[in-house]
Amino acid sequence: MFQIAICDDDHLFCEQFKECLDTVIKKLNMDCSIAVWYKGSELKKYLANKNKVNLLFLDIELGESNGVSLGNFIREELSDFQTQIVYISHEPGHAMELFETEPMDFLVKPIGKETIEKIMKRFMKKQIGMGKVFTFKEEHGDAKISYEAIWYFQSMNHKVVIHTIDGQKEFYGKLSDVESKAPDYFLRIHKSFLVNEHFISRFHYDKVILRNEQKLTISKPYRNIVRERIVKQADKE
Repeated sequence: MFQIAICDDDHLFCEQFKECLDTVIKKLNMDCSIAVWYKGSELKKYLANKNKVNLLFLDIELGESNGVSLGNFIREELSDFQTQIVYISHEPGHAMELFETEPMDFLVKPIGKETIEKIMKRFMKKQIGMGKVFTFKEEHGDAKISYEAIWYFQSMNHKVVIHTIDGQKEFYGKLSDVESKAPDYFLRIHKSFLVNEHFISRFHYDKVILRNEQKLTISKPYRNIVRERIVKQADKE
């Protein structure tokens, strides 16, 4: 079951939006639970206690707080890039402000049923893509970790160390084998590092800075590859 949250201080909007969302979910035969939050601070506490939301419809102009700051909290402090965020506003001019939180979309009120249906279809496609997991051998059998939870892979002494949001795991293997199976948002920057781009905060000529301020070296053989990837991203934006 997917957990969907609506966070908006406009009670009437929440009621109407939830009703419309319920209709779309039934039409698409989706298994979802919908919760409504009227205060960003309450939703923040809920998420800080390790409760998960798969899709969040988040108002930017919350009464006692700012929706963007809550988005930043989810991405920066919780290191959560699995929650899909759709910002909502009465005003269209927020695009640049939202960029760093990697939202799935930005909707301007009023929001029609057709728009909600498009969002839900996109959400389902993303969930299929995010369902990929990395499988590796441990002492007691196979183990699985979602690629979305992995900061980077590191090759070390004939082992591969997996740096995740919950700590480290390791197994005997080759980084090249890991790279061949990893999603395309993993970037090889060094013979010893394969990094999840979602956790990169800044690129420099000879290093990347992760969102936790950790620095990883970009070795000479990979600098052109990294530069080309940055250029492609810039073209898309």
